[in-house]
Amino acid sequence: MNKLLIVAGREFRHTVLTKAFFVGSVVIPVLIVLVSIGASVFLKPNIPPLQGTVAVIDGSDTFVERLRAELAPPAQSPPVSAPALTGSPDDMVKEVLAQSEAAASAQTRPDTSELQVESRDASELEQLKADVRSGKAGGLVVVEEGVEDPTATARGTVSIWVAPKAPPSHLELIEDSAARAAVDTRLQNLGLQPDVVRAAMRGPRTSVTRLESGGGEKQESEAARMLLPMGFMMLLWIVTFTGGNYLMMSTIEEKSTRAMEVLLSAVSPTQLLAGKILGFAGVSAVMLGMYLAVAAVVMTVFAALDLVTLGDLALAGVFFVLAYLMVAAIMAGIGSAVSDITEAQSLMGPAMVILILPMLLMPVVTEDPNGTIGMVTSFIPPVAPFVMVLRIAASPEPLPALEVAAAIGWSVACAAGMIWAAGRVFRVGVLMQGKAPSPLELLRWIRYR
Repeated sequence: MNKLLIVAGREFRHTVLTKAFFVGSVVIPVLIVLVSIGASVFLKPNIPPLQGTVAVIDGSDTFVERLRAELAPPAQSPPVSAPALTGSPDDMVKEVLAQSEAAASAQTRPDTSELQVESRDASELEQLKADVRSGKAGGLVVVEEGVEDPTATARGTVSIWVAPKAPPSHLELIEDSAARAAVDTRLQNLGLQPDVVRAAMRGPRTSVTRLESGGGEKQESEAARMLLPMGFMMLLWIVTFTGGNYLMMSTIEEKSTRAMEVLLSAVSPTQLLAGKILGFAGVSAVMLGMYLAVAAVVMTVFAALDLVTLGDLALAGVFFVLAYLMVAAIMAGIGSAVSDITEAQSLMGPAMVILILPMLLMPVVTEDPNGTIGMVTSFIPPVAPFVMVLRIAASPEPLPALEVAAAIGWSVACAAGMIWAAGRVFRVGVLMQGKAPSPLELLRWIRYR
């Protein structure tokens, strides 16, 4: 046991207390956030203003007025302010997304402060086309028959001409504005007020309460129903896969540099493998703690900590350990069987096909956490721990205790079996050099006595 702990401590310090780990686990995520913010600030699209005149042919005064209003510069909306947000976490998420979408739309909308909309005669069509082609006019809109008639069976057509070098944003803005102006004109021809109709068509906020089978009630949240399960599963997948990858790379490095032979002169292969798995478990735990701290801060800002219970976190922790042990067993087996990272790619292919399954199952299990697919895959290693975390976070009611206990027990047995198999491969392959073994050869190594 003492040797095992020495190996585990050495692997933990060798990985965590290095600049590479600090850069990869702390600096890189921070840089990604800063680059994202910087990109939104400094990499704004350079959209030229839409200037000149947009001529309208065969359009009524009402159509021209509505088009002029649509092409007018939009009113400035206040920036997103977290303290000003009120309501449930779900409402706040929707409000932030709506304001972010509006801000993004404003950045891609051309400036129309110097644009005029005028009604012109059909006899000037060819001259107006020439003006648009030369850049003297901003655009040309021809309203064909039936476009403004609210009783017409045909939808009608609005023809638009823009300059040869006009960017897509100009065409999109004129096209959308003309379509909305046509609809507003039809409404006014029916004696309705378009702004009132548009306001009446805005959907109200909804509040959904799920009735629990035990007699209680629980406020349903879209954020909890969709984002939370996916966030939990993605976090588990990233942390376990990263920790397992560190384990594989460490094993390959020590084997290629012959440091493995020195280590095996002091400890047995079983002690070395167990120490490595334990040491990199600490590395994964540190990464998990860092990500959870960030998640806790975000959820605190949005007052959404009540979406996660301590019981769910405890079960997620159990399945994190089981998921790590399974992934670590796979990575340790691969690392011990090859001599360099190039050879590892041939064995990583089949492993990645299996490890990517939780991503493919995510939408299905999130939609129906207690369905057949979710229940069956909860007992298929190494997918089982990931699916169980997804089901725990997505299920509207706690999963049956017996089912959770059975999944934990089966996953423990599977993790133990996979570590045993990895130990057999590690014992044979850790000192071998040369061509990388095939998957069938690895199975023969497991059967060696």
